[in-house]
Amino acid sequence: MPNRHFIRSFPLVALMLVVACSSGRETEEHGGAAPKNWSGLRDFDRIDLTGPDDVAVRQGRDFAVRAEGDPAAISQLEIRVVDGVLKIGREPRWNLGWSSDKGATIHVTMPAISGASLTGSGDLKVDRVDGKAMKAALTGSGNLTLGAVAVDLLQAELTGSGDIYAQGGAKSVEVSITGSGDFDGDALKAGGGKVEIMGSGNSRFASDGAVAISILGSGDANVKGKARCKADIMGSGEAHCAP
Repeated sequence: MPNRHFIRSFPLVALMLVVACSSGRETEEHGGAAPKNWSGLRDFDRIDLTGPDDVAVRQGRDFAVRAEGDPAAISQLEIRVVDGVLKIGREPRWNLGWSSDKGATIHVTMPAISGASLTGSGDLKVDRVDGKAMKAALTGSGNLTLGAVAVDLLQAELTGSGDIYAQGGAKSVEVSITGSGDFDGDALKAGGGKVEIMGSGNSRFASDGAVAISILGSGDANVKGKARCKADIMGSGEAHCAP
């Protein structure tokens, strides 16, 4: 005998699917919901990107947030400030059209940035980083780029497959890699620092100071310049310190 509960529930499930499909088509056909206003977002010094979209950060006198791209993607954006962090992602909802949109780019202007976190597949680019400290954390597949770095301390944590790119200078650089992504500091000069690798990712930057290197994984640590390196290697990775 057919399951009566299933028979009674099937029309409701079918209706939910129809509504979801209609919502996705309506978003595509009519260009998404009304434009969102993020002009009131301010008083943040960190960025947290969790979605598939791209973020471009520019240092400026005041705060500003705007988005461009596929209207279907923009209509799904959820951007808010929580405890000084600008959180950027997608709204959770029943919508079968999520994978079909072409994505969006969120442009952010802020006076200063001290932290950037990326857990999605989108890319996050910061034009300039200055101040006492900057922490960059990457756990997704996207790439995180830091331009014109001028800080006392730069911390980079990579647990995903994406890469972190940094250029400029820092008095001290601390790199921690547990994923497969690389820390690419080919254009970065550090006064000194430390590198810890437990994954397959590689680390590269320049220094003439003291650099402590610990490798438990298969990744390599490369330090260009006249660095005084102290290496503790237990994995298959290698440490190279040379001009």
